[in-house]
Amino acid sequence: MSSDLREFKLGQLHGFIDSDSGQLRYLRIGKYELLRGIYGSVRRPDWGTVVQKVHDFKLDRQAESFACSFVAVHKDDKMDFTWTGKISGKVVGGGQIEIEYELEGVVPVDQKTNRLGLCVLHPSNLKGVPATIEHSNGSKETIDFPKFIKPDQPFKDTKAISYRLGDGIGFRIELSGDNFETEDQRNYGDASFKTYCHWQESGSPYPVTKGQVISQRARLIINPEALHNPEPVPTMTEGNLPSLGTLFRRTMSIPEMDQLTGLHMTHAMCTTEGIESAKLIGGPVFLQTDQLIIPNELAPNDGILYSKANDVEKLNALRGARRFLAARSWFIEMNGARPKLAAVEGVSLGMHPKTHQFDTETMMEMAWVLPDQAESARNYGAQTIIAGPIRLSDSPDLRTNGIEAALVALASIVNGVKAYADYVTLFDAETLLTSPAMLPIALMAERHSNKVRVWDFEPDFVMIECGKLIFANLSWEATDIFKHVDFDSLENRQVGIKGEYHLFDQSNVVNWRKVLRSPAKHGTLSAFPPRSIVVLG
Repeated sequence: MSSDLREFKLGQLHGFIDSDSGQLRYLRIGKYELLRGIYGSVRRPDWGTVVQKVHDFKLDRQAESFACSFVAVHKDDKMDFTWTGKISGKVVGGGQIEIEYELEGVVPVDQKTNRLGLCVLHPSNLKGVPATIEHSNGSKETIDFPKFIKPDQPFKDTKAISYRLGDGIGFRIELSGDNFETEDQRNYGDASFKTYCHWQESGSPYPVTKGQVISQRARLIINPEALHNPEPVPTMTEGNLPSLGTLFRRTMSIPEMDQLTGLHMTHAMCTTEGIESAKLIGGPVFLQTDQLIIPNELAPNDGILYSKANDVEKLNALRGARRFLAARSWFIEMNGARPKLAAVEGVSLGMHPKTHQFDTETMMEMAWVLPDQAESARNYGAQTIIAGPIRLSDSPDLRTNGIEAALVALASIVNGVKAYADYVTLFDAETLLTSPAMLPIALMAERHSNKVRVWDFEPDFVMIECGKLIFANLSWEATDIFKHVDFDSLENRQVGIKGEYHLFDQSNVVNWRKVLRSPAKHGTLSAFPPRSIVVLG
């Protein structure tokens, strides 16, 4: 499930190609991420994604160029399409960098699809950056990447997009072979804007016929003109730790509740079946429902999480508890309806990353969407923000029992602080009992204050100071970026983590309780291993 990323460098630019999917990923110059990715997508008539199987992958890297080729096969009971991918890059005159991504295949049988072709992912940190959009008739207009999450397409009829970053990085992407437009993927928990083939207004699903040639190309032109080699520096936020809780879907046993109450969580979310156990947590109880008549007894500090955005004003007829509009899975559930929130106290923002792509790298990016969703909800009236339930998947996933779950939980808490969220609801109670997602909550349980400082460098690194110093490397690579964080003397930071620490990674995180009870490691940690958590104090 984790990608096999092959790095390349062109001048000051470095990026990766995923040999498992053929995706071009993470184009970056210094601290600036220029592009999140380019990939070929095949979507079923029901919008399901048909994951590709890649073979014959080849990558030739030279000093100032690279060439890559592969074959991608998408096949299930509804879709059948195979294409050849070619990616090439080179440094041309004056330091300019050019990269081309080509997709070509022949449709083997008549079929219907909701998307068949290229998708381009622009990082969400471009919000507010002006972009020049070139249309198919040759006209141009300048539009900002939206600050608040747009429910519809910010860019229509997109043949080329140009923007500038930092001290002087010029970026341009030209698209051909189909018509393209751009959507705001933060609606779905993805930390990106996506430019995709085939306009929505053209109708979907749409037919492709046997023998039809699908040939599309994306051409990138990058000019690092007056760049002064900026170093990546994590950003710091001071704030309050949100109330931490989990979701109860059933009545828990006494031994199960003993474990959960030991986490000192301060709120609980629940379905009707889990309400009695949720009340044992001792804080506010938030009941998920789509019913206007609530038979359960709730206290004034509790909340009703109502999921029908278009009927939100009817919540005034309910008695007792506070009233919230709930987006169970995706922000678009409320953002598309743009409800009037005067009738409710706030919103509940459910999140999970298995929507468009299913690799671990995309999972690690999910938490960075939380501040944008909270800011957008406040923009149209929400006062109280409940982030969650946050989970890895609505279906079984091995990563729920791995280091990935702990990393997502920790990143969600950190971004909950950045979002000034009031509550962060993590996973569900049954999952917490068996998942390393419990580790960050257990570490927070020992705090003496809710005043915290957090640092992050997206999407690679988070750190929180909350009684203990907790660092996390979310990347597939080792990192020493923590040396830029002002948590120790400059002399010590240049060496690394000195003294005692506990290190959690894929090899030991399942036994995290035993690791915490064991003597701390000694010595100097000059770099954090890939996908790891380090605890001081």
